[in-house]
Amino acid sequence: MRRFALAFLCVGAMSGGFASILIRLCRYPAPAVACLRMLLAGILLLPFSLGALHRVWRERGPAGFLRLLAPGLLLSAHFQCWVLGLRHTSVANATFLMSLTPVFFALAQRFGARRPLPAYTLASLGLAAAGAAWLLLRGGGRLGRLGDLLVLAAGLLYVGYLLAARRVAGDLPHLAFAQTIYFWGGLSGLPVALLAGGLPEGALGDSVSLAALAGLVLFPTLIGHTSVNFGVRHLSPLTVSFFSLAEPVVATAAALLLLGEPLATLDLPAYGLFLAATLLYLLHSARRPEG
Repeated sequence: MRRFALAFLCVGAMSGGFASILIRLCRYPAPAVACLRMLLAGILLLPFSLGALHRVWRERGPAGFLRLLAPGLLLSAHFQCWVLGLRHTSVANATFLMSLTPVFFALAQRFGARRPLPAYTLASLGLAAAGAAWLLLRGGGRLGRLGDLLVLAAGLLYVGYLLAARRVAGDLPHLAFAQTIYFWGGLSGLPVALLAGGLPEGALGDSVSLAALAGLVLFPTLIGHTSVNFGVRHLSPLTVSFFSLAEPVVATAAALLLLGEPLATLDLPAYGLFLAATLLYLLHSARRPEG
């Protein structure tokens, strides 16, 4: 299962790399995008998870679903902050802040769980932090905009979401686990989307935004985040977080191929550091049992 989780996370990281591009192409308000990507993902998973959901309800009652409320709310808040933050800051700043996610997990492991960090983990985190610093300096080295704060909040909420998901997953069937988190998270985001104005008039006639939203639901959400949901059940959250470092690499390649955006060659050293950090951590952690 660990090997399958690692393979699934590789596919999920490739899919998640398209999220920033699809969010930019979708012209709907940010709260609506964050809400709909979860709600629609939950609806699409429902036919495939009905049997598992029925078993959970029969065996555990409402308590079996209520325990998933916390990770669903945290994931919903993460998406709200991420989508809105991405539209109010530079790509360089957003990538810098989200690439610090493994560092946040390591701090939670060191001071929250009081577990020491081995030397290979510290070296991997150092490479990731060096890549993040390179991107920040490359983008002008300035933080402090509202979008930066929102992206930082999104990273911290992602840490909380993975920790909560690992704690409550237990032996719940995976499809029931993922479907409930997406559906409840989407429902919790509906009031925010409605207060922000909902969808604009003529939204259904905007074929580009509809296609971008559909792509966001199918790839970064149903594949990308479902791989994260699965991975956190069989691997440590810190291991799962390192896969997020591959997403900016995929996003840059996708922007080049799909949007014709020029390749920022000065960003390549940072991406090399991200990949080196991920490989170093995975190669060494594979020789040791998961915490």
